[in-house]
Amino acid sequence: MDFDALLTLSQNGKVFANPRRIALLKAIEETGSISQGAKLAGISYKAAFDAVKDMNSRAETPVVDSEKGGKGGGGALLTHQGKRLVQMYELLDHIQSMGLQALNDDNVPLHSLLGVMSKLSLQTSARNQLFGSITAIENHDLHDLVHIGLAGGEAVIATVTHGSTLRLNLTIGKDVVALIKGPAITVTRQRTNHSELNQLGGTLTSIESDGHSTELFIKISDENDICALVSQTQEEDATFSIGMEVYATFHSSQVIIATMT
Repeated sequence: MDFDALLTLSQNGKVFANPRRIALLKAIEETGSISQGAKLAGISYKAAFDAVKDMNSRAETPVVDSEKGGKGGGGALLTHQGKRLVQMYELLDHIQSMGLQALNDDNVPLHSLLGVMSKLSLQTSARNQLFGSITAIENHDLHDLVHIGLAGGEAVIATVTHGSTLRLNLTIGKDVVALIKGPAITVTRQRTNHSELNQLGGTLTSIESDGHSTELFIKISDENDICALVSQTQEEDATFSIGMEVYATFHSSQVIIATMT
């Protein structure tokens, strides 16, 4: 389904900011003038003047600082509050757009803003970003083992300090993103027994090499893929081929947890 949505901010049931007013504020900031900003935004000077007057009178502090016209003409600039209003509006508009985009992607969890961001927006240097929720926390003297259930039914264990568990307010049921760098992952043909070793089974779907190292792409579920960056020696020793069933293997200490407070 294709939807369009117009973001409107209301105050006591009366419009305070909408696409037209935000476009006006951005134009005023660009031109340094209400009249020139009105022309750039495609509205009349009276409509622009009335909109600025209305917002200034209703905001805790004015959003536009203007001077009366004289021989050199009047000027206008956005105040600190005005700039923050535009930034907040654009942020909310971006989140709204991600929500509409997520509606048509069954792999995006709509119950969680973090889940939407991890699929559509979150960018980090860690190649692998796996969204899930905490299913268990094992407390030890200096560290905790955090068990994360992924959307496809797999599970990942992360080793974090007890201080991080408290600082991030990690609790059972909390949504998190597990971040794993590609070089931290090895690819094996057999599963081994190790309590703190993650082993995600899947199908090798792509192999890309530059002569020094090799990227192996592994599909572990309909929702998740893993990218491993392995040395040329490991790739040659294991003789990987597309379609092969393999395990993406990485230690729990190599998993970084990201969440929203």
